Amino acid sequence: MGHKLDCNVVQDLLPSYIEGLTSDLTTSAIEEHLSSCSNCKKELATMTNEVQPVDKATEKQINFLKKIKRRQWIIASISVLVAITIFAGVVSYISQRQFPVPSSQVTISDVYQMKDGSIHYRISTSVKGYLGNVTATNDGNSDIFRLYEHRRFSPGQSASSVALPERWVNLRNPGSTGDITAIFYEGRGKGDRIVIWEKGMTLPQASAEQEAAYEQNVVSKR
Repeated sequence: MGHKLDCNVVQDLLPSYIEGLTSDLTTSAIEEHLSSCSNCKKELATMTNEVQPVDKATEKQINFLKKIKRRQWIIASISVLVAITIFAGVVSYISQRQFPVPSSQVTISDVYQMKDGSIHYRISTSVKGYLGNVTATNDGNSDIFRLYEHRRFSPGQSASSVALPERWVNLRNPGSTGDITAIFYEGRGKGDRIVIWEKGMTLPQASAEQEAAYEQNVVSKR
């Protein structure tokens, strides 16, 4: 600048000077004025002190926002982990979601007796999911057959028929003190049973063709 600045002009320029927005020429003129003017020096000090708390407040706000963002990130991470855990639990539940097939959904057919005393029968069923586990247990004197189905969550699922392989039960029970005296299909507990055969029941005798199939499928593999 070609002349010295008066106090009014300098004080008007101080905000820009503090923020470093003045040109080199204007900055030199302001600093020259400040070197000899105590009033403007005080004004500069006052303005500088007023700006500093704003800067500190801004820094506190930034730190606060960082803490919030960090907390949000932690919450989001925990939410993702919880969602994954729930999803894994649902998948596990669905994969193990087995229900006993009730006797009302089961049909017993082709019950006859072989010449060695073994009992032959077939089981078919109707399930809305798909057939899962099939078990045959022996409680000492009874042979108990059970079916379990996996059920789907989707509504309106049509039922499908399933025919299981034919089965022969040897009434001689080498693992027990007595022979088998009854064969049951058991659905939802002992109160939901079908008697397939029990001691004293008269059954049709197997035909020659049925004896041949028994010989081929069972006796020859013992």
